[in-house]
Amino acid sequence: MNRALALIAALIALLATACGSANPLGGGEISGDLKTIKVGSADFPESRIIAEIYALALEANGFEVSRQFGIGSREAYVPAVKDHSIDLIPEYTGNLLQYFDKENKATDPDAVLLALYNALPGDLSILTPSPANDQDAVVITRKTADEWNVKSIADLAKRSPEVKFGGPSEFQTRAEGLPGLKAKYGLDIAPGNFLAINDGGGPATVRALVEGSITAADIFTTSASIPQNDLVVLEDPKNNFLSANVVPLVASQKMSDQLKTVLNAVSAKLTTEALVEMNTETSGNAGIDPDEAAEKWVQANGFDKPVAG
Repeated sequence: MNRALALIAALIALLATACGSANPLGGGEISGDLKTIKVGSADFPESRIIAEIYALALEANGFEVSRQFGIGSREAYVPAVKDHSIDLIPEYTGNLLQYFDKENKATDPDAVLLALYNALPGDLSILTPSPANDQDAVVITRKTADEWNVKSIADLAKRSPEVKFGGPSEFQTRAEGLPGLKAKYGLDIAPGNFLAINDGGGPATVRALVEGSITAADIFTTSASIPQNDLVVLEDPKNNFLSANVVPLVASQKMSDQLKTVLNAVSAKLTTEALVEMNTETSGNAGIDPDEAAEKWVQANGFDKPVAG
């Protein structure tokens, strides 16, 4: 009877542990060796590229690295860092801030970073963000930019009655969408001049822009479609759009001076232009593998050798 009760108790404990974990990877045990790092990525190519860059640079500096790529959304991989299923993953400052503090209204890089430091739980840390910024942007064609002499959102606002805007449905109501563009720049889009295209600035949005169905669109700044179609990203000096600088998210217990040195050096060299180039190289059927793009960037920037500390 005692053995049966013990078995039932063990099963109940196992089920409770499984149900209580927000991490679909099941959790892990932290290694006391600070030179052993498990690198993860989200489930899209850009995240995998950056994660592989981190992994290769760390390996070149004597770290023993394992990989767990394609984990999924932030709701899956943040718990995975917290419970040590992974130790490190690429993140984006503004998006991570909104995950921990949905009510925060900061948009410019410095304010976002300060708020993020304050919002992070103690078991998670970030390093120095990179200049690479994958954020929403107002994008137009080169033809429109030249004909209207437009470089910024403020310039476009002068032609508001003529502008047909394309973006996801929620762009009409969210703070940094049409309301923000109107409040900060005077870009006033009439309801009949907004076209809802719910592909996240993807092929349908780009096609509508290139073919002239719309004049401007909400497209992410690191999209390969920008150089592929010679599109123009309009300047946003008032920071209407939430900054989203690439930043390493690390389990605090795996922090070391050498980890900081290596990843901060990588971040210093990682630019928006570099991400656009790598995303372009990996896009389409003829694109190279994200791991190849990462290796190419690592070698070109000298991170295949130890970083001088």
